[in-house]
Amino acid sequence: MEIEREVLVTGGARHGRRPARMTQHAREALYASITGVATLLVMIPSSEAFTGRSAASSLLGTMGGLFAAGLVADTIAHASEGGGATRRSTMRRILGASIRTLEITVVPAVLLLLSDTGIWSLRTGLTLAIAALTVTQLVLVLWGLRGSATTKGQKTGYLLLQLGAVGGVVLLKVIVH
Repeated sequence: MEIEREVLVTGGARHGRRPARMTQHAREALYASITGVATLLVMIPSSEAFTGRSAASSLLGTMGGLFAAGLVADTIAHASEGGGATRRSTMRRILGASIRTLEITVVPAVLLLLSDTGIWSLRTGLTLAIAALTVTQLVLVLWGLRGSATTKGQKTGYLLLQLGAVGGVVLLKVIVH
């Protein structure tokens, strides 16, 4: 018989308790979306060397690698915590968090693929894909804070912090390239 371990929770009794895995899902997706922004930024200076299909493939390949790395790392972490093989229920939770990496890639990939139709240039497609990932990040910040004891001012601060993180990635990429 399998015994389920207690799930960590966030938030106090006054503000409602929720599984920490919700926060883990948001965290995984935030990491992935910033990686996606960085991947797309690298393509902008040489956008003429790519097609929408090759840019989408590059993004999907990066996110697929991130998905696999997250899956392996979380599986190892859970195995070392529990002292053995990862249980099926734990594996479902790990997959649930890691799959966010691929889910957030769908809209940017479609925007990149649409540039092959001539609806817009690849440079525009890259810009739209970066914007889509940035909006996704802001939504994820709010989702991660849902039900928490944060005030509206604190939530605004977190949103600005996330925008600052994206801005820092953009600035770094501009300086490096």
